[in-house]
Amino acid sequence: MSEINGITDFLDQAGTQFSVFDMGRRLEEIPRDVFLAFEQGDIAYPLPLQQQAWLGFVVWNEKENDELVIWFLRFPLDATGKLTSGIRDDFVLRLINRDQSEQDDESNPYGFKPKQEHMACFHAKAAKLLGKPASSYYEHARDYFAGKPGYDQWAFVGFQGIADVCARLDQDDNAALLPDAIQQMPPQPFEALAQCLEHEAVDEQITRAVASLIEQELAKDDTNANFISLCIRAISNTQHSELLTQQLQKILQSPCGSNPEVLASISGRSWLALQNPQTIALFLEALANCSEGQTFFNLVIVDLINIPGMQDSIHQAIRNTERSEKLSQAIGELFKSFT
Repeated sequence: MSEINGITDFLDQAGTQFSVFDMGRRLEEIPRDVFLAFEQGDIAYPLPLQQQAWLGFVVWNEKENDELVIWFLRFPLDATGKLTSGIRDDFVLRLINRDQSEQDDESNPYGFKPKQEHMACFHAKAAKLLGKPASSYYEHARDYFAGKPGYDQWAFVGFQGIADVCARLDQDDNAALLPDAIQQMPPQPFEALAQCLEHEAVDEQITRAVASLIEQELAKDDTNANFISLCIRAISNTQHSELLTQQLQKILQSPCGSNPEVLASISGRSWLALQNPQTIALFLEALANCSEGQTFFNLVIVDLINIPGMQDSIHQAIRNTERSEKLSQAIGELFKSFT
């Protein structure tokens, strides 16, 4: 190999193809030009989580169809959200000195093991990307969502099959199967479905079906905040952002709006909705009233403010003169933590 300038250059010189996915906020493919600009230090990472870039790599050689390598890597980011050349070069040096397949072992300081549900979604997306068939659980999951065995017969539906259906919403009329199923399935399979849908750009029909569940749950005297947080995750990447905004505002004005799970689902998965001035104002008030206290308030705000494009929304909301005394105190304590 000639002189190597970064991860992309290494993989190109090795004659391989690759795709990179964000594994932190939402499992979605990062365009090659965006990743290249990030690893060269030209731009901040677009989807930071806990001031790190969480990445999943699929590496393959078109001449060797069975040769597939997967890496899960997390890189710390500097104060501006960028990758330092020192960390990038250290990782590339490890690539040069070691076999590629060993990059996810315990001795690799950048490796991590995703949660099982993220792993299933990653494999579903990778299979589709490479033009490979879905898993053997796919057809069983499709039958379940079509209601064939009965919605109470969910115990033997494999999570991988659900992930495959969600990764292929644009195939086999899968998107059309879900709205009715969502209205009728028990909470347990809905939880699995929500964990997969959060990584997909769901359509209006699916969004409305989940919104109906939210409204039914909010109408109860004993609203289940964890179920509400799952609903938020399920439609967090909806193609119809106005529907999501409506639901988030209803949730944030309800008693469960200050629940930490609900707030974490909004900040972690639906952060783009917080660019709406009314939504972020409601969010900050709920966050200030969360039982987790000041530490949680600070962590959430710092995490959000590190996302490119979120700084202006947060700064404007913080400067809102109509904020409550409780929120004013929380903001004051936040600023003290920076001094």
